[in-house]
Formats: sequence, C-alpha cells, structure tokens
Amino acid sequence: MQYPSEEHESFIVIPHIFTATRVYIEEHDMPCMTAATITLKIACGPLDEDDEMSTEERGKRAILGFQRLKVWLEAILRDVVLIDVNSELMEPLQDNLSNMLMYVPGQPDDSMLSVLLHSKMTALTENMLNIYSVSLTASDTYGIERHYRNLSNKYPLPGIEYFDGETEHNEPWWERATVDICEFQKSEDGETVVMFEIDPLAEIGKEYLTKSKEADIIVFDQWKKDD
Repeated sequence: MQYPSEEHESFIVIPHIFTATRVYIEEHDMPCMTAATITLKIACGPLDEDDEMSTEERGKRAILGFQRLKVWLEAILRDVVLIDVNSELMEPLQDNLSNMLMYVPGQPDDSMLSVLLHSKMTALTENMLNIYSVSLTASDTYGIERHYRNLSNKYPLPGIEYFDGETEHNEPWWERATVDICEFQKSEDGETVVMFEIDPLAEIGKEYLTKSKEADIIVFDQWKKDD
C-alpha cells in the first residue's frame, strides 16, 4: 500500500478479510448477484500533533480507535450483503435473510465501497484516529486493488435523502459513529427497529474519554483478553 500523505511519518495498516454478496442493478433494471471474498486494508495513524494534546493522550486515543475498528469489522463485515437501495430485491432480502445488509446509494462496486468504508471508519474513530486511506481487493474483480484516500473528510456521497422514507436518523449510516450499516425506517406508530439493543461500540473507551482513569484500565484489560 502506498503511503497516503507526506505530512505524516508513521502509520499502521489494519487488514481484514470478509465475504460478501453484491446485489447490482444491471441493464433493463434486472438484478445481478455476485459472491466475493474481499481483502480490506486500512491505513491509519494517531491524531496529528496538537499543543493541547500530549503524545500519551494521542497514543491512548489511537488504541481506543483501533479497538472500535476491530469490533466493528469483526461484528459487521462478515457474510454481508452489499445492496443498491434501488434494487427490487431490497424488500425480499430484508424479510428473508439473516445476513447484514449494507445499504449502498448506487452500484456496490469497489469504487463505491471504498468511499463508504472510509467515511464510516472516519466517523467511528473521530477524535481517536486519522484514517488515511483504504484499499480493497476482491475475488470478483480479477484481483485488482482499489485504493481510496481522503484527508479532508468530505466525501462524494449523498445525504439521508438517498433513502426513501422517514428514518430515525438525520444522517446516513456512513456518517454515524454507530455499528449499523443501514437505515431504520419509522413505522406508522413511530417505533423503529434497531440492529442491536445495545450498540457494541457504545462502551468502548467511554470511561476513558470521560476522564475516568479507573474505568479506563478496565476497558484496556477487557479487550486485551480478546486479542
């Protein structure tokens, strides 16, 4: 992976391999499905040096950001269905599949997926990590490696209006620091179905970021056991 910026001297690359099914819309609005094994690589590093934040503080936040990424990757990006929200298969797949569905505002190719993942991971690790770039290599695209880098946090993606219907959130899933990769539509009685009763990301680092040193130690010990 090519280094994403000359402004930084050190970064790490987090690898993650997952299986996915893409649901495309082809000519004449006919759906097409392809299975793929996707290798994702995330180039990231600690926050930029800041007079108001010590090196130790930046390091601790980077560890928390890494933990959040790992939990999200392992909980969500496995046997995921990448589906264009305009596909006619949206409703039947929602009703009949137990797999996670990732709502995609267009064709779920590597170009779109790399932008969505970069945006989501930036949201997940805000004030913890810098996400420099992502790369994707998929078995259904002849092994071509797709790179996407973004240091401005401005993305060529739509807002929540991409999804037809009244939703629980005002921003799309790729802008939210939550575990979900879809939208939650409100029912007629105003209730919303959620992916998890408790977001598994909600407690990671919560104690530390609220300056509770004792709880911070508990969080680090807990996640080290799972490594």
